[in-house]
Amino acid sequence: MEFTELADYPLPAGTVTEWIPVTGATNVWVSDDRALSHLHEEHCVRSGGSAGGESSWLGTIFEIALPFDERAVRTTLRHWMARHDAFRTTAAPGAGQSRFVRYTCRADQVRVTARHIGHLRSGTRVYQHLSEFFGTRLSPTEWPHCLVATVSGVTDGPGFLLVFGADHSVMDAYSMMLAISEIQRIYRSVLTEAPLELPEVGSYIDFGADDRAVGSAMTVDHPAVQHWQRYLRHGGGRFPAFPLPIAPRAIEGPGNSGRGSSPRRPAHRSTAHQSGLSSWVLTAAQAEQLQARSRAAGHSTQSAVFAALAAAHRVLIGSQPLRCAMPVHTRHAPEHAHAMGWFVGLLPLEIDPTGADTLDTLLARTTAAIDATKSLARYPFPRIAALLGNTEVPRFVVSYVDVRFVPDAAQWKRWGVRPLRSGEQSDDEVYLWIARSPGGIAVSARFPSNEVAAANVHRFINTFTAMLSTVSTRGALADRRTDVAPAAG
Repeated sequence: MEFTELADYPLPAGTVTEWIPVTGATNVWVSDDRALSHLHEEHCVRSGGSAGGESSWLGTIFEIALPFDERAVRTTLRHWMARHDAFRTTAAPGAGQSRFVRYTCRADQVRVTARHIGHLRSGTRVYQHLSEFFGTRLSPTEWPHCLVATVSGVTDGPGFLLVFGADHSVMDAYSMMLAISEIQRIYRSVLTEAPLELPEVGSYIDFGADDRAVGSAMTVDHPAVQHWQRYLRHGGGRFPAFPLPIAPRAIEGPGNSGRGSSPRRPAHRSTAHQSGLSSWVLTAAQAEQLQARSRAAGHSTQSAVFAALAAAHRVLIGSQPLRCAMPVHTRHAPEHAHAMGWFVGLLPLEIDPTGADTLDTLLARTTAAIDATKSLARYPFPRIAALLGNTEVPRFVVSYVDVRFVPDAAQWKRWGVRPLRSGEQSDDEVYLWIARSPGGIAVSARFPSNEVAAANVHRFINTFTAMLSTVSTRGALADRRTDVAPAAG
């Protein structure tokens, strides 16, 4: 599962149709006293409260290997969006103590309209159109928050491409993956009149209200707040930086070198578009081997992945701890397992490899580090940051997800699935997304667009890849870069 920008997908020429949710009248939107989650609200604040502000979207593109039928697509999308309340809620600037208030409408008040763009004669033109469609229309405060497009009449097959984009406020990585199966199954049912079976889903809106209640009950003395305060104090109030330099020496400043702590400064973002990369680091067979070695030692594949990161960090940096922010899902209630929404918490991870010279020792150290903080995920970080008076944003983020058991994951390769993310602008953020899927383990990244960052992010990922391969094949760590076996496959 490679997580990339739309520009990295080989789009074909074809007939483009936009699919846009609409409501029959303006008075269908009613005030909803269920509050936004703290993360949702923070996202709205950072967007500037209007379209055109700082926003980000997620999506997926895949092939539906059935004939294109406009009526069936419209019915499918209406069914899908009616099923999830995340797609029929929105936020608007509030008054008084409420920075944003929620409005919702009923499922039967949402329709989906088709806007026929016509045949675009090259994949480049299709990309340009879709990029503008999602990039200029999606916002956390301008409904609709999810848009869909199809590319039909593709010359090399009977099916068609479907691509959707959604503002991050209503979608996370698991939602992206869950949506593939749902849309495929609904379309097949509509087109063939076959029975449709989908699991029940809970309310993302209710989740937001629950998150707000948890956060509102916290004070500065809460253990989660104290834990984060200690963690951030290590960096002078800032999040950990990527451990290698990511800015040209002439413009390096506090926090850009990636080494040591730096004085606290206001969070900022540059106007420079970030670069990205994506690569497979283990085959499915190698991933199974890694899992077997991890379980034999009493640990998970997640621990093995982060242990390999810590080992690579030690090869490149020395004995300093690996420190990063770690997003984790908060889909703990059964009814949220298949719901669309943004169910994500943040953990302050620190793995100290000092003295952990064997794989078993480092695995145990890694598992202990993750276990020490995983209970913090249920406490919303934006609320914690507000209590600490901290406005900083994460700089070095590492996410690990296992999506092998998402419905129909075994079909993703046949469907040409590619998870998508919007472009970002930042001069000091490095994000790594490590995903285990039926095809193996892949790493995707975004980082500042300069030669220093590109060289060092590649260097870090190449060392991690080789270390991961060494762990999976030999069941041992390597102390020097030359001892690390090259990745197979």
